[in-house]
Amino acid sequence: MQREENLNKKMGFWQIWALGVGAVVGDGIFLMVASGAEQAGPSCIIAYAVAGFLLMCICMNASELAVGMPVAGSMYNWSERILGPRWGILAAFGNITMDVVFLGSVGLGTGYISNYFFMWTNNADLSAVIWGILILTIVFFVTLLGGDVTGKTQLGLIIVLVGIMAVFTVAGVVSGNIDAVNYKPFAPFGGEGIILAVCAGTYAYMGPLSLLAAAGETKDVRIMPRAMFWAFITIILLYAAAIVVCLGLVNYQEMSTMESPFTVAAQFAFGDAAGIVINFAAWIACVTCLVGEIFSASRLLYGMSFYGAVPKVFGKTNKRGVPHVGLTVSFCIGIVLMLLGIVPQLGNAYTMLANVATACGIVCLIITVIASYMYKKKFADEYGSLPWKLKGKTFFFVIALIGCGILFYSSFVSSLSTAICIIIFFAVLMVYYQIYAKPNAEKIQRRQNAEDRKE
Repeated sequence: MQREENLNKKMGFWQIWALGVGAVVGDGIFLMVASGAEQAGPSCIIAYAVAGFLLMCICMNASELAVGMPVAGSMYNWSERILGPRWGILAAFGNITMDVVFLGSVGLGTGYISNYFFMWTNNADLSAVIWGILILTIVFFVTLLGGDVTGKTQLGLIIVLVGIMAVFTVAGVVSGNIDAVNYKPFAPFGGEGIILAVCAGTYAYMGPLSLLAAAGETKDVRIMPRAMFWAFITIILLYAAAIVVCLGLVNYQEMSTMESPFTVAAQFAFGDAAGIVINFAAWIACVTCLVGEIFSASRLLYGMSFYGAVPKVFGKTNKRGVPHVGLTVSFCIGIVLMLLGIVPQLGNAYTMLANVATACGIVCLIITVIASYMYKKKFADEYGSLPWKLKGKTFFFVIALIGCGILFYSSFVSSLSTAICIIIFFAVLMVYYQIYAKPNAEKIQRRQNAEDRKE
């Protein structure tokens, strides 16, 4: 049976690294610092660093799976093979749901940031949708050119973004405008506030798991864990340094009322022109998120098609070896969600959808971590011959479990409505598995067995 033979293996370290960094350094770094500061004060610096380390441990565990099974189906293939097909369905659709829903919400957010530079109409909501559709369309056509082109485009955007944030950090330090008083009291809400900020911060670091969907298009599979590690180091250092400077320039008590504390801090320290530059950085950050989300969803759907988990049409590729059907479907869903996002009557439902999508991604993370632990036990010989293994695996696995526990608590235990929606959604997925995916997979397997006997 043909499996992922049409994907071009052209992506190198820097392209994969850029996908990982871009998947995290989105609108979160520009808006979530206010949320973290509101919960923990200046100590949110520590909270976000801890959150980044927890998610790094989760994703480094998953990197072993990418090395051992470097396929576009990633989360589906790993969980299906190690834990069983039902778990594969839950993990894959959990991640796909998160990706496509965020195409709508992040796309709309990108539109609102674009309004800062130019308004298409006097209606801010309508102008944001026009911008969002235009930008997502450009992203769509870029990703149609292939993983290699997508990675290079992402790399260029990330270089500009990291450069702007680095300049902001250094300029803020040497400006003389940082006031040490703004860091006091450092932990005004005690340990409880720090824990709450860690819970909030973990959401900001979930994106790099998406870069593992590029495993089937890398020149050398050993690139994946290195790219994952350095993507997290870049992200954590960038977050920490930028937040330290931002908190020094603007008192945390004022941040909750600000749309972007970084913009206000830049304007305060360097003038209005600096605020424009920071908003441009925020715009780039959102675009890089869109690239990672549409890339990941399309590759997962592509890989799943060869196992009967989704219709085989998702396994088709264009002349450049790109799974264009998954890209097109994800693009269309993103457009629809952007249009729905500006309907006032759907405001609460839209927020709930975003929360459920995030929770779906958390379920995928939890299943993936469990699969990474069982991989060594279930396929010991295969694991022993891997060209890369995670050193200190037990330590990283324990920390990953702690990270999963924090994510689980913050998404499900603290939100009964989210938990109910997730239970219903996954129940529907199990019906889908029984009615469509399981019979389809069995039919494909029978056909493969018949072909093997003929050979």
